[in-house]
Amino acid sequence: MKKILAIIILFSSFIKIVSQDNTQIKIIEGKVQYISSQFVYVQFENTNGINKGDTLFVKNRGKYIPSLIIESLSSSSCAAKEIKLKPAIDESIFTFIKIKPQITTKDESKLNSQIQTSNEIVKIDTTEFIGFKKLERNIYGKFSVSGYSNISNTGEENTQNWRYSFSINADNINDSKISLSNYTTFRYRADEWNSVSSNISDALKVYELALKYDFNQNTNILLGRKINRKVANIGAVDGLQAETKMNKFILGGIVGSRPNFTDYGFNSKLLEFGAYVNRSDSIGNGAMQNTISLFQQMNDLTTDRRFLYFQHTNNIVANTSLFLSTELDLYEKINEVKSNSLRFTSLYVSLRYSPLRWLSTSISYDARKNVIYYETFKNYADRLAEDALRQGFKIRFNLRPIKYVFASIYSGYRFRESDPKPTTNFGGSLTHSRIPYLNVSANVSYINLATNYLDGNIWGLRFTKDLLDGNLSSSLGYRNVNYNFSASESSLIQNIFQLELSYRFFKNMFLSIDFEGTYQNSISYSNIYFNFTTRF
Repeated sequence: MKKILAIIILFSSFIKIVSQDNTQIKIIEGKVQYISSQFVYVQFENTNGINKGDTLFVKNRGKYIPSLIIESLSSSSCAAKEIKLKPAIDESIFTFIKIKPQITTKDESKLNSQIQTSNEIVKIDTTEFIGFKKLERNIYGKFSVSGYSNISNTGEENTQNWRYSFSINADNINDSKISLSNYTTFRYRADEWNSVSSNISDALKVYELALKYDFNQNTNILLGRKINRKVANIGAVDGLQAETKMNKFILGGIVGSRPNFTDYGFNSKLLEFGAYVNRSDSIGNGAMQNTISLFQQMNDLTTDRRFLYFQHTNNIVANTSLFLSTELDLYEKINEVKSNSLRFTSLYVSLRYSPLRWLSTSISYDARKNVIYYETFKNYADRLAEDALRQGFKIRFNLRPIKYVFASIYSGYRFRESDPKPTTNFGGSLTHSRIPYLNVSANVSYINLATNYLDGNIWGLRFTKDLLDGNLSSSLGYRNVNYNFSASESSLIQNIFQLELSYRFFKNMFLSIDFEGTYQNSISYSNIYFNFTTRF
């Protein structure tokens, strides 16, 4: 009822604005250029009329759905935080600004407004708007029920799994300075309910539960469990987080504990604390962010790990996005001897370049060592001390040569010192999103793998079609797996068929059913998955 009332008020306000001053709304379209752990970077032709705090929308099934809130602006781009639906690279993003009327109509209805784009005047039903402008003060969330069944003819016991999930974000509750965020799941096997009921923590997982208090626009504190995106490498924190903004700098501090490794529950013995400094800059038409942090993690008041973390993102070079992160460990304990020697622990670099609208490429390098927790995994310290450097290069090309056609080509190289030979892979996919006359989307894909223990390939074909005015989505797919194992000189050949149906009952209610059958000689495996989701 509250949601319906909010929509009615929002709709009435919008109509009132139009009727009073004959204001028109201009659609501004941008493209997602880069996604970091903290921000989504969106490129526009220009940002005239766009302001910090404005909402950015994605368009799904003809509806504009709020996705991002703008945090900072340059003359042609912005950095935004996710609030609901996270967009993908190259996805179109929309925002709306008021403009002076350039045309008049005598028969303008109360349910429609004239919206001017850069090329034409289009008429859009105002019911397409799910939210408008700033959404700092709103409540939104999701509840879903999923069931997963597996059936086989191998004589193994067939199982039924259930999963319930609930998430909610309440920003500035009742126009106050308090916000709430929560994400919880409950998952169990039907035949193991007796053991689950005696130990709920095995099935119940609270991934996020936090209250935030905003002293003002620049300073806030947060209490509970939450991942801080500015230092996402440390994972979820149970405790207190504080942050304040000073000009271009953001200073933050964290005191709390890590979730328990076994069941993700609360563990006060895994104390951790640290601080970070973040700086955002606008350079030309781009933006840059740097974060440096120092953290100490403990187990039962004994030092487990002490490290520096640095993260950098920028898109200051035209059509280019760069992400870099690295870690440096400052503490070591071998054979009960402690030292503060420096160890290079992690390096990850990703570069994306889009010289043309129809062509983009990305390349990444990954060199990370296994993290050693000297106290938490004390019994395994000798083995972990000999960790191997993981190395990996990946390169990908995305192309849109003609309308409705998308192609992707990629390759990867990964090597560990303990492996007899490197691991390589290459592959690609080709998609036509709207085959003429049939109005069907088709995708064909191929991947080739070569490791120290197998060589093989997978190819697949998938068709997707929307029915009933887009309320029913259906897809049919096939994959062929052909693996050859070098050690045993045996092979694995599988034929996999998939059928999926998804139906939207109302604007925010969805039901999907997915069947996947795997056939291997005389052996067959079948998985049936269904999901009911409602958003509010």
